[in-house]
This record gives sequence, C-alpha cells and structure tokens, in this order.
Amino acid sequence: MGVIVKIRERARMCYSAEVSFASASTLIPMGVYCLRAAAFKAPRYWPLAAIPLFFGIQQVAEGLVWTGVARADRPMVAVAAQFYLFFAMAFWPTWFSLSAFLIETRSALRRCLAAWTVLSTGWFFIYYLPMALGAIPVEVLVVRHSIRYEHPWDAAALSVTARTGLRLLYLFTAAVPLLLTSERRKLYLPVALGTASAVVAAWSFDYAFTSVWCLLAAVCSTYTTYRFAVLPKAKDQGILGQVGGDDPADRP
Repeated sequence: MGVIVKIRERARMCYSAEVSFASASTLIPMGVYCLRAAAFKAPRYWPLAAIPLFFGIQQVAEGLVWTGVARADRPMVAVAAQFYLFFAMAFWPTWFSLSAFLIETRSALRRCLAAWTVLSTGWFFIYYLPMALGAIPVEVLVVRHSIRYEHPWDAAALSVTARTGLRLLYLFTAAVPLLLTSERRKLYLPVALGTASAVVAAWSFDYAFTSVWCLLAAVCSTYTTYRFAVLPKAKDQGILGQVGGDDPADRP
C-alpha cells in the first residue's frame, strides 16, 4: 500500500477517534442539506455545496485511522490513511479549481479556470499517485496525541523553508481559482477562513499539519451551510445572493 504505520504515542487515541467521527456526523448531514438547497435554489453551485460532505467523508477516514491504531490493525490504518491522504494531497486543490470553473459564466475566464483545473491535478500525479502505488512510502505516526502523516511534501526531513513553500503552493493552487471567479467578492471570507486555518495549523501544530489543517478547514466549511440557508431561490444568481440584493447577510 505504500503506507508504513509507526506509533510513537498511544495516549488519548479514543478521544481523537471520537472527534473525527463526531465532526463527520455533523458535516455529512450539512453537506446533504447544502446539496438539497443548491438543487432548489442554484443548481450550478452544487460543487461548493458538496464541500462539507466531502470533508465529512475525509473525517470518517481519519476516524478509521485512529481506530486502526488503537487496535494495532496495520492494514486498516494503511487503507484508511491512503484514503484520507487522497483528499488531503490530491482532491481538494482540484475540487476547488473545478468548482470555480463550474460556477463561472464568462467564457474567457472559464477557459482559464479549465486550464488551471487540469494543472491542479499535478498534486495527484506528482505527489499522491507515487505514494498510492508504493513508490514512495508514507509513515503514519501518533505524535502528541495527533496523527502525523509523514508524506513527501510534509516530511520532517524537509527544511522549514521547503515545507512552507510547498504548503503555500498548495494553498495558492486551491484558493486562487475561487478568487478569480465572478463570485469572488462573496468568496473572500471562506478563502480567508481556509487560509487562517492553514496558518494556525502550521504555527501551532506543525508536527501534525496535514491532520490539523484538514480538521480546521472542515470546521470552517460549516459556514457553507449558513450561506446556502440564506440563499434566495433563483435559477441563476451568485452563490450568496445578488450583489446588493435581498441576501439577509447583506442587510445592515
């Protein structure tokens, strides 16, 4: 599988599994609600509506990692970690780029976003696929009551500068497409929340950056539920309502 399981610490593992499953049990229903709201209010925004659902599925995977560690079930940890890292390393930058492409209506910008989406799949082919095929081993470590995924772009052996550069490139790949769309004015806050979660994870939890950032970003994605809840019914509108329109969040 390409995943090596090592355990440095076993304390409070059940608590961490509970956190992962509890967050998943909240995010998955939120995602279903957002998808339903998008279907009735703004169908072309379903990719953004699905974000909490996908974060919930990712948290289920990490809950299974913790469960496998607690049971000393290495095959279970390997499979769950590989599934989790698919989201963390490959899925999100491509999904955000694809979402931006699908919600954009201007043809010239759509072509640009389509090219960006294709380029964003480089995270899958360059970083995730070699790990999935076993060409590059990935270690799963329990460090300070958190999961550390020792993978190529977040390895402890890398210098701080190298790790920071790769993280910034990842964030750049995922965030810029959303800031290029016609809807960028309404997406500033979600992007800012995602960026802030990355800063907090890097500053305070560098030893478990991938796990902590994904959890914090998942929490931030709950904001999506509110925005779809207040979105007025219309067949073709901005994701958060017409600019200067009847979006309750835009009222004084």
